[in-house]
Amino acid sequence: MQGSSNTVSPDRPRAPMGADAYAAMGWIEEFTELARLAIAEEDDEALRRGYEDALLKRVVYLRAAGLFDVVEIRHPALRAMLDDAR
Repeated sequence: MQGSSNTVSPDRPRAPMGADAYAAMGWIEEFTELARLAIAEEDDEALRRGYEDALLKRVVYLRAAGLFDVVEIRHPALRAMLDDAR
């Protein structure tokens, strides 16, 4: 029996993304933007902490979805913050 219709194959194009996939992409976009803002903010500690708090709220869901099983965080401070949040 061939693989199920959900099996990803390099020979077969993927079906268009559904609403859940678009929502997940939105979470990833928010995560990356918040990460950039948190890393870049050097002057306003309260603003940086706000970015970090919002970022860490999203990490729980993205970790559960398996994002960090396939994506490596290369920024040392961001990686340490995410590791500490476990």
